[in-house]
Amino acid sequence: MAEKGHFLSKSTFIRGVQCLKSLYLNKHRPFLRDRLSPEQLAKFRRGHEVGKLAWQLFPGGINCAPGHPSQYAAALEKTRKLIADETSVLYEAAFSHHGVLVLLDILVKNEQGWHAFEVKSSASISETYITDAALQYHVISGTGLNLNSFHIIHLNPDFVRDGIPDVHKLFSIQEVTDRLRELESFIVAQIGKSRETLSLKHSPSIPTGQHCFKPYPCDFIGHCWKKTAKDSVYNLTGIPFETRARLATAGHLTIPEIPAGLLEENDAAILSSHLSGKDIADKTGIRKIIDGSAAPVFVAFLIVRPAIPVIDGFRPFGPMVVGLSWSDFQGNEESFIVEPGENPVIQIRNKLGQLASESGMIVNAGGKWVGEALSQHYPDLTEKYIFTDLEEIFLSGYFYRPGLVPDAGISNIAAFLNLTGPDQINISQVMAGVKYMEAKAENRAQTLRELSDALYAEMTSCRSVYYFLKSIINNET
Repeated sequence: MAEKGHFLSKSTFIRGVQCLKSLYLNKHRPFLRDRLSPEQLAKFRRGHEVGKLAWQLFPGGINCAPGHPSQYAAALEKTRKLIADETSVLYEAAFSHHGVLVLLDILVKNEQGWHAFEVKSSASISETYITDAALQYHVISGTGLNLNSFHIIHLNPDFVRDGIPDVHKLFSIQEVTDRLRELESFIVAQIGKSRETLSLKHSPSIPTGQHCFKPYPCDFIGHCWKKTAKDSVYNLTGIPFETRARLATAGHLTIPEIPAGLLEENDAAILSSHLSGKDIADKTGIRKIIDGSAAPVFVAFLIVRPAIPVIDGFRPFGPMVVGLSWSDFQGNEESFIVEPGENPVIQIRNKLGQLASESGMIVNAGGKWVGEALSQHYPDLTEKYIFTDLEEIFLSGYFYRPGLVPDAGISNIAAFLNLTGPDQINISQVMAGVKYMEAKAENRAQTLRELSDALYAEMTSCRSVYYFLKSIINNET
């Protein structure tokens, strides 16, 4: 168990499964790595917080986690001694076998034997999580510790908060031992491929493709994609990425090479737009969404989706409206954000209900999570009044301009269409939610001001895009 040094960890193993070139660059050319986005860093923090909370399922354990990479050997030795003493619960137990190091979230000893638990900050189990667990099972078993079972702990999607969360109800525990054993030969082969790749003098020649983004966006995309041709099929931004990847796999690497008749009607129209350089402007389709007699109120919503629900009545990752910025047809404007820690439902209902009743039509561009939050917590309003999401127009292909990314968010779409200035504030929906949830007492006022400004900018983008689209359907030429 106390091997010296390692060439693979859980994260680098999964990286290699996704792309061996990424594994090589991570080891030998780390300076080429893209800077981690604030959103990705927030996901890491969330995973750590959920993992620590899951320790409460097995309280009283000893933490073996190394404080620094230089302390891995000490963590291995500490784990070995605690296992020899049959310590009942270990957190972050360290194991190394044939140069592969893993840290197991929770190791439990009872009368049936040793049991492994891996914690994931998600509401379901993915195949990547199974592969991750299979590596750990292989390494731990390779050290000579006989695991009686292996489980994955994840958030229970059916949990609804009612007071302080009971961790035994908040989490679901699923045994996956048999599935991990079935992957043993794959794990051994993949470790061999990883070792061979890391010994190469140059990075392996692997073309870009869908694997660059799944299961995780690679942090070498900036390097590997920098020489992508302008007419690459991957720049056909209006059609689903999976379709572009399929075309590339079939050998159609550039937009002009795509055979006529190969794409379905909507995607074929996008291709034609790229080739001609002309916009798609389906007036009939646009009218289905925004044409109406009501004078709209433009609203931008601040959404949070905490992994651990913080307000009663919400599920893990349940979208929650905590703020809005609005502008009506008379020029009245306001930004309103609920104080962190307060229940936002009633406050948002009162404000949104007032706006909807005065206008009858709320225009936003919040996408899926806004729609889900509104339908779940304000069905009385969504059934009575008109709620229009401008993103539907772009996602449905009713308007497209070559190079536009339909799901980029309304602020980015407005900027692409030159409807906003270069100084326009733009904070992603995810990052805005993170800033709200992580606001500290000492900087809360400043954070809420920044979010209010960002919400206002998003609302103005929504308004600009709306009138741009109205000008299209009002133009009869």
